[in-house]
Amino acid sequence: MHPPSAPLHPHELDAQSSESLLRLIADAVPALLAYYDLPSMRCVFANEGYAAYNGHTVTSILGKTVREAIGEPAWELIRPHVERVMQGESVKYTREQTLPGGEVRVIEVSLTPHMGLAQGRPGQLGSFVLINDITHHWQAEQAVRQSEERMRKFSLATDEAIVFHQQGLVVDFNEALTRLLGYTLEEARGRPTLSFLSDEYRAAAEEYIREGREDPYEATVRHKDGRPVPVEIVGKTMPTQRGTYRIAVLRDISVRKQAQERVEFLALHDSLTHLPNRRHLMDRMAEALSAAQRKRARAALLFIDLDHFKTVNDSLGHEAGDLLLCEVARRLTTSVRGSDLLARVGGDQFVVVLPDIHNRADAATVADKLLQDVRAVFHVQG
Repeated sequence: MHPPSAPLHPHELDAQSSESLLRLIADAVPALLAYYDLPSMRCVFANEGYAAYNGHTVTSILGKTVREAIGEPAWELIRPHVERVMQGESVKYTREQTLPGGEVRVIEVSLTPHMGLAQGRPGQLGSFVLINDITHHWQAEQAVRQSEERMRKFSLATDEAIVFHQQGLVVDFNEALTRLLGYTLEEARGRPTLSFLSDEYRAAAEEYIREGREDPYEATVRHKDGRPVPVEIVGKTMPTQRGTYRIAVLRDISVRKQAQERVEFLALHDSLTHLPNRRHLMDRMAEALSAAQRKRARAALLFIDLDHFKTVNDSLGHEAGDLLLCEVARRLTTSVRGSDLLARVGGDQFVVVLPDIHNRADAATVADKLLQDVRAVFHVQG
């Protein structure tokens, strides 16, 4: 039989309970914790995370020096930091850590000296070690950094104008934007981005930015010399290490707009004389008649047909005939009011709409003037 063991003193029970509680807390903390004694720099405490990170258990790591605990390659990397903490300096640094399985992680290390009484005199007793695995954060930063670098290279390589702005103020842009707007970066940096837009587009653009939209829209920007430049704008929000930026890509659509306006013009105008065509005439006639009915006024419609025009075409050629039609259109235009409509409806036929006339005599007066204009001699090709 074994003699009964002596009961533990209450103070010993409290010490054991405190140590167990400390161990429980240390192992539950989502960080790597350790304590190294000085001057030996041997480990006297480590939580499970710290021990496992370095390929040990909480028991096997105790008593090992820093070099033995983390391995020779890591020791050579951190040696300067250890020397600093041994001089009583708090140290914080970031480094890569290769785990026992070969995986490489990025860690942030904090070394804090433990000051107290050493042999009755104030001094350094040891060093606390706190390590956080910041691999995911580091990878996210790297991704943002790489994205910024790709965007920078792209902005330099592309012919499209790109502007970076933050909180509504210009931060950076590429050479293509300088060519588009005429401003240098030094002149534009710090200015409100929307100040380059024509007034009528600013409210819509502000709402577009506020909503974080990324679909393209059209607007007009003002060149440094004051001329308007039609552009298509596509915006994108980009988080970076220095905050969230808004990127706008501007594409000059002047040529496209001109082509579009040309198509719209030709849909309503004669391609030779540039007078309104039959379609335009029908629209204006309906408007004139409707207005006359509302006002109980009168409107007139005059038809003009050129005599012997076929003879000109046959004898002098179609080029001469075209020149004659253009000259007729010019003369007729000078004889009608701004509110009147002169249209070419085909061949040698022209129509004049006179809205809001008082009587037939007014229409006859205009008709006589038009006839005088076309009866005068025409000089075509000399």
